[in-house]
Amino acid sequence: MQVSLDDRHVWSGRLLGIASFCGVFALITLVWEIGWPVDKSLLQLIRGITWCMVIVAALAEIGLMLLVNKRQHLLRGLLLLVMPLFAFFQMCLGDTLWPILDAIFPKKSVRYIAMGVVQLTLILPLVVRTIRKVRDQSWFNRLPPALIGLLSFALAILLGTCLLMTPNATDGGINWIDALFTSTSAVCVTGLSTLNVETQFTVTGQAIILVLIQIGGLGVMTLTYFLALIAGQGINLRDRVALRDLLSEDNLGQVGNFVWHIVGATLLIELAGILLLHHYWQDTHIRSSQLWWDCVFHGISAFCNAGFSTYGDGLMHASVKDNHEVHSVIMVLIVLGGFGFALFTELSRYVTGQIRRKWTGEMRALPRLSVHCRLATVTTGFLLLFGTLGFAISGNGWWEALFNSVSCRTAGFNITNFAGHGAAALVVACVLMAVGGNPGGTAGGIKTTTFAIILLEAKRLLLGQRDLVMWDRRASRDAVERSFVTLILCVMWISVASVCLGIGNPLAAAGDVIFEVISAFGTVGLTRGLTSQLSDFSKMVIILTMFAGRIGILTFAMTLSGTHKPSIVRLPEARVPLG
Repeated sequence: MQVSLDDRHVWSGRLLGIASFCGVFALITLVWEIGWPVDKSLLQLIRGITWCMVIVAALAEIGLMLLVNKRQHLLRGLLLLVMPLFAFFQMCLGDTLWPILDAIFPKKSVRYIAMGVVQLTLILPLVVRTIRKVRDQSWFNRLPPALIGLLSFALAILLGTCLLMTPNATDGGINWIDALFTSTSAVCVTGLSTLNVETQFTVTGQAIILVLIQIGGLGVMTLTYFLALIAGQGINLRDRVALRDLLSEDNLGQVGNFVWHIVGATLLIELAGILLLHHYWQDTHIRSSQLWWDCVFHGISAFCNAGFSTYGDGLMHASVKDNHEVHSVIMVLIVLGGFGFALFTELSRYVTGQIRRKWTGEMRALPRLSVHCRLATVTTGFLLLFGTLGFAISGNGWWEALFNSVSCRTAGFNITNFAGHGAAALVVACVLMAVGGNPGGTAGGIKTTTFAIILLEAKRLLLGQRDLVMWDRRASRDAVERSFVTLILCVMWISVASVCLGIGNPLAAAGDVIFEVISAFGTVGLTRGLTSQLSDFSKMVIILTMFAGRIGILTFAMTLSGTHKPSIVRLPEARVPLG
């Protein structure tokens, strides 16, 4: 019996509606279970209905595959059909599966996590379809790519705020401004917090913060397009242009593969960091029952350059303060995360090629390092050396100086109390925080390449040279102009935000105010103790500063100013005395 095209359209719409309803139900129940206490009998009822939804959704996906002949529907259906086997093995094996997960997560959370995985199999197809529906809208296609990125971060912050306001996330509840502050700090991978993450947030609340950190570290748009790739939708030309600017990847044809590499490399590096942290931390860790959880949290937080810790006093805690092996792992994760995904890929290919040539004797031409990669690598090394020497001269020990130099550039972990540092150390810290990390990474600030171009342009003017030359290339005037505009906007933002913060906290010391603003703008997360004392007005100032620093001040300003057509009229030059 042959089904007409109209009948296929009708039935595919009905099946899509059924699958979407199952996804909406799973989303609502997942949020309910995460955020609110649920009675045991009600929880069993929800789980029973969820299993029925899994089977219904699987049949709907397979039916869609038969109607529209698209492979992704078959893959989703098969994945969903695997879930009942998961339940069968759970019933047959009892608790023998749980000890593996019990070692990593608190025991009460394991069954919730297992059920959450099942619910996510229903939710992800719904998310992918929603993304596709939004991308197909005409109004969405008229939005500038930079504005889409800005709105995606804002949406993630709003959702994180709502989740942190749920009863299960905190002990005793928090107000909206603190939830917004914490969510913004996590998504913008800053690390500043008006609350004590150790004592005021439950394990559920810490897990929400960790998910927000991972989203902010990878980037909302990167994760969105990754889901689209998983669903077999691909990435169109407009999406490739947006991702190219976001990830600092010049080759449009490689953007899709690059998204896969980013997510895969992130998960592998974080996993390696977690395992190393567990190996080196287990002898000095005080809370043995939470060792794995602390390793997971700090590993992801370090690679994403977030600076959040499960300890109220951060890495000054007794279990880790003198553990140099753990410090070393944290520093490596910070440098790798802040280096930039595109630069890390390019540099790793070059190093791999050098090693292959040395050991195999191949005469194959090595990939050429771009000026961008060379400039970022040299500037990163210079700043790490400058910071280490600066902190050492200002009174820190050499190990503390090295750790502070790495952390101050973007991460925000501290093994010393910055409230006790002298003026010289604070100036060094402010310089490092203002510069930040490399483009395409998880850092804020003006970025290393911008800083380097400004210094090189100043050198060019002093020497009277015609062009700004970097190795065997000439810098474009557009790059030089954008670098100086970025510097001017940074100085203006930090100045205005410092004034506003001083108004909101009139009793705060000027040095503490400026340090707090620069730390927020560079998405660093270090503080001299002022964060917990901020007024509501000052919290909003810091929230906007973290957001602008994470998006990029130039991108933030250009997005808000709208699109402008260049003038076709060029007026005569005017000579203006400059000194």
